[in-house]
Amino acid sequence: MERYNLKDRILGCLYCAGMGDAMGGPSETFSQQEIRDVFGGWITGFLPPGDNVLVKGNEIGEVTDDTSQMYEMGMAIVKSNGFLTVQGAADALVGWSQKYPKYYPRNAGATTRFVIEELLRGDDPETVGRRGGSYRRGTSNGCAMRVASAGLIHPGNLQGAIKDAIIMTKPSHGTQHAYSGACSIACGISEALKSDSDVYSVIKASLYGAKKGYEMGLEEARIAAGEDLYLKILYAVEISLSTNSMEETLRALEAKVGNDGQIQNSVASAIGIFAATEGNPEKTIIYGANYGGDTDTISCIAGTLSGAFSGLEALRKDWIEIFVKANPTLNMDFLGDELYKIATREINRR
Repeated sequence: MERYNLKDRILGCLYCAGMGDAMGGPSETFSQQEIRDVFGGWITGFLPPGDNVLVKGNEIGEVTDDTSQMYEMGMAIVKSNGFLTVQGAADALVGWSQKYPKYYPRNAGATTRFVIEELLRGDDPETVGRRGGSYRRGTSNGCAMRVASAGLIHPGNLQGAIKDAIIMTKPSHGTQHAYSGACSIACGISEALKSDSDVYSVIKASLYGAKKGYEMGLEEARIAAGEDLYLKILYAVEISLSTNSMEETLRALEAKVGNDGQIQNSVASAIGIFAATEGNPEKTIIYGANYGGDTDTISCIAGTLSGAFSGLEALRKDWIEIFVKANPTLNMDFLGDELYKIATREINRR
């Protein structure tokens, strides 16, 4: 008889995100053809960093900024006992920059590199995220890669996931597109944790989050230029349903959705990969690492969905061992246990 274990789903989300980030790190910025040329074919496991300056000095299986930020935002949720504030989210972001000198400023993205400097000088976290003035500021994908715990503490509660996703997003990515992307992933994770979820229901929840986040962003965030994430997700899912191999799927996603660091492209691609692999965590990670472009972030985001959907027990044990050894500062078991306690309390309060 199939068993349902919420804690296992929560841990699956955290571990799968981290492993996706770690496997995608060495191939970040490469094209799909360059990945095959450099690595001698498709990536199918953890690799050394090679000559990629973005992961230079990393251990095999070590994460980048993506998982470390997700981890610190999760710890901020734990510190607040599930009642995170915008100031608390800003403090977590600044704390990450100070705790991980290996990743900051090396891996800081088009938004985060500005925001941390401004928060450190005392700017208001309620408003700093709404600043523009530079390319992709507020519309890059950093908010989606670190938002997992917003969904993890609200299993099946999409409104709760949206609320905390926006709190996490506001200090850095205060645009309607970022709200849309963060809420899409948080809602997808929230739905994936349910015992009766399926691939379709996770996609549907992600679409709901994208729409609601966008609407809330129009009311309170900076209105930034760019395409509608909701439509991008629909394109990505259509591709996943109409292609028959990893190579065909990834080529089509790149051509019609995009694999750069833009929030709309990254989130839609991650959901497309989740749909194409039917939530299989091993396939999701491999697809993400071979996608090209912002491989580590897209694989991390897709990993949050597949891990929450399939659980820790579905992950490869040898991959978990490599990951744990390479990332001794990330105590995923402790974080997962604490998030589980908050999630259980939230379920009992309904």
